Amino acid sequence: MNSVNREKLLLIAAAVAVVVLFGDKFVLGPLLMSWDDRSIRIEELEKKVVRGRALMERESAIRRRWMQMWQSGIPKTKSVSENQVLESVDRWASDSRISFTAIKPNWRESDQGHLMLECRANGYGGLEEIARFIHALESDSLALKVDTLELTRRDDQGSSIGMNVNFSGLLLPEELR
Repeated sequence: MNSVNREKLLLIAAAVAVVVLFGDKFVLGPLLMSWDDRSIRIEELEKKVVRGRALMERESAIRRRWMQMWQSGIPKTKSVSENQVLESVDRWASDSRISFTAIKPNWRESDQGHLMLECRANGYGGLEEIARFIHALESDSLALKVDTLELTRRDDQGSSIGMNVNFSGLLLPEELR
C-alpha cells in the first residue's frame, strides 16, 4: 500500500473516530440519559396514578371520616369550647386520679387565621395515672392533641411525678365545616 492511500485511510479512520466520539458525547449519551430520566419520571407518575385511583376508590370512606372529625371537633364558640375542654380535663383527671395544680386556657390565632385553644396544665401523679390521662386526652372525641409533655420527679422514690402538659384544639369557622 502506498503512502497516499495510507494517509487517506488514516484520515478517514480519524474522521470516523471523531464523528463517533462526537456522536457518543453530544448525541447518543444525552439521548440515553433523557430516556432514563423519562422512564424514571414515568414510573413516578404511574405510582401517583395508582395512589390517586386508590384514593378515589376510598373517597366516600375518607369523606365520612372527615365529617366525623369535623363533628367531633371542639364547638364553634369560644366560651362553649373552653368550658367543654375544661370539663373533659376534669373528667380525665378524676378517671386517671391525677391532681392538677393549675390549668390555664389561652386563645391564639393560627398562621392560617383559625382560632386555637391552647391549654397548659400542671399536675402530679404516678406514671400509670399520667399515662392514663394522656391516653384519655388523645383518644377522646374532642379534637385535641398533646403539643408538649414534661415529666419531673417529685420525690426520691419516683412514685410521685410532676407533669407539665400543653395541648391544643382547633376552632374552625363555620364556613370551613
